[in-house]
Amino acid sequence: MIQFFGKILNIKAILFLGIVAFFLQPNDILAQGEQNTIQFSGIVVEGDSSYGVPGAHVYIKQAGRGTVTNHAGFFTMPTQVGDTIVVSSVGFAKQEIVIPKRDDLGFTVLIEMREEVTELPLLEVFPYPTKEIFEEAFLALGEQKDQRVENMEKNLSQEKLTMMSNALPMGASGNYKYYMNYRADQIATQYFMETANPLLNPFAWGDLIKSIKRGDFKRKD
Repeated sequence: MIQFFGKILNIKAILFLGIVAFFLQPNDILAQGEQNTIQFSGIVVEGDSSYGVPGAHVYIKQAGRGTVTNHAGFFTMPTQVGDTIVVSSVGFAKQEIVIPKRDDLGFTVLIEMREEVTELPLLEVFPYPTKEIFEEAFLALGEQKDQRVENMEKNLSQEKLTMMSNALPMGASGNYKYYMNYRADQIATQYFMETANPLLNPFAWGDLIKSIKRGDFKRKD
């Protein structure tokens, strides 16, 4: 009887320990998952300067997902320990960063991008396969005169340009110069006595006629 109750107690103890392990196991797994999750943040700049690189791609190489930097070059994204982060932007060389294991839940870096110059091979374009065909096409081009070329030469002739220049009204600059010269003449001659034109004076014409009648202009021998 004692052995029977002892077996029952052992079974109950085993069941109790199993239930405790069952409820504790998900918490341990969750805690381990939280410990592996790192909030990766940083600023992407141009070389050793303080200018941020906007629109740079920051993504996890294994998962193929990520984010882009804002106008100041800042980014932030959740990652896992051991993830390989690729940072890329047009005109710069790609960089890879491996997320290390840390005690805290954040990892912040300053990423300096290096310019990458891509040299394209020299490309020579020849519209004609041979030199002889090019010479024939060039000579044939000289024999044909385009109507547009004739109109251009006619409209841009010196006679036409002079006529159009004379027909143009005075612009703002010309009006300003004319007014300033007029004002300068007014100031310079404001104290001068104005002389009337004798040809427009009727009294002068009357004196002239009287002088002619008296013979003032006759030659004296």
